[in-house]
Amino acid sequence: MNAKELIYIDWNLLSILREPKLEPHIILADFLDSNREKIKLVYSEAHLDDLAKSNNKNDSLVKTDLNYISGITNNLAVVKYFGRDYVDIEFREPIEFYETNIKDNTSTPLSQWQLIVDQMTSQFGPIRENVIRTHFNTDPKEICNFSISQLDELIKRIGISDSIKGSIEFGLQLRGNTSRNPLTYIDYYMTGYMNLDLIGFFPDSLKGKQSFNNLLNDSKHSAYGSMCKAFITNDNKCYHKSKLQFEYFESDSALIKTCKLKGNIDHLRDNLNNLIN
Repeated sequence: MNAKELIYIDWNLLSILREPKLEPHIILADFLDSNREKIKLVYSEAHLDDLAKSNNKNDSLVKTDLNYISGITNNLAVVKYFGRDYVDIEFREPIEFYETNIKDNTSTPLSQWQLIVDQMTSQFGPIRENVIRTHFNTDPKEICNFSISQLDELIKRIGISDSIKGSIEFGLQLRGNTSRNPLTYIDYYMTGYMNLDLIGFFPDSLKGKQSFNNLLNDSKHSAYGSMCKAFITNDNKCYHKSKLQFEYFESDSALIKTCKLKGNIDHLRDNLNNLIN
């Protein structure tokens, strides 16, 4: 099965679709229901990680969520297993997958990167903002409007590296010896996604116990989504980081959001209908 046949929806939006209340979510839910035979929804271990990190979940609620994932995806999963240089697409029951607690190679090696992120956000923030004001003569918030070439220049001015590519390679060096677990597209993509957050491109809040893990999971959702026919999200920051990442990594996946549409509901309908035409 080819990933380009699959529709990927992150857990935040997938959970909303159980009881959609806002018009964009109702439109998406109706679209999925009306086109069950034409589309294939897929889940990943990132969905399971989201459930595992939800502190307010009890075993009964987790099982309910896993059964919901099973029903809406027909147990179709995409996953990067440890030690493999490719992504698997397979039928696997979410409950069994969740209980075996199979993880890919990203969480532990990136613990070092988490420390750097924490240090950079707490100590380097004022310096970063001063660099933007001095060398770009703009408010730091304007970084969200930067192009890839502008971000390359910003990274160089800050001193992290000489470009987006260089910053990704630097982050991947923190993995150490990767002979047992070769670096793949997923690793490069996730590192690039988190680097965008680090330099202030639609940054997520990194305050709180699970903040880094949430960012890590968002990067994983986006990475898998970039390999599929479409990635649909209700997270505006994830959408914009994904948009730049899709451009940088030349993904042809359709990127669709259900939030901050500014009344442009017809555009959402058109994007969804294009998935089956």
